[in-house]
Amino acid sequence: MKEIVEIKPFTTEFELVHLPACRIIGKEIRNGGKLGNTAPKLWDEVYSTNVHSVLEKLPHLISKDLFGWTCEYDSETDTFIYIVCALTPMDTKVPDGFTYRDIPETICAKGLYGEDVGQTLQRAEKVGYQANWEKPGCGWNAEMYFHEEEENPPMESATQWHWLIPVVEMAK
Repeated sequence: MKEIVEIKPFTTEFELVHLPACRIIGKEIRNGGKLGNTAPKLWDEVYSTNVHSVLEKLPHLISKDLFGWTCEYDSETDTFIYIVCALTPMDTKVPDGFTYRDIPETICAKGLYGEDVGQTLQRAEKVGYQANWEKPGCGWNAEMYFHEEEENPPMESATQWHWLIPVVEMAK
């Protein structure tokens, strides 16, 4: 099994990767439900201010690429937290004004460019894994953006990222 630091853009195979305990650092917004899709507003803020340059300067587990991290779903309002973030080593200092979440070690399914979260989960099930959202600290999934793919998309797609989903081996 690959380590997360080994994954690369433009791969065309589904992969399971080991994610060590780490910290995501970024800016967050509540998204979904009656609020609608607020994520584009947050991405605009990240790129129109110095937030992007601060995130780039942090130590990264995967080059200088950013994530759209979703977590903390609230069923009453049908909303969740969306964080534009960097995936950093666990001991990374959080800059003033930024938010963070500590993520426990887990195995992740890394989906293919352009597929939806359901397709990534189906691929995981075919190799004996299922979503692991119940494990404390793993109630998340993430859009993984590779800078190289953003500059030269491998295909036309409404979802121009790879899903990263915590998984666990299925009971036999």
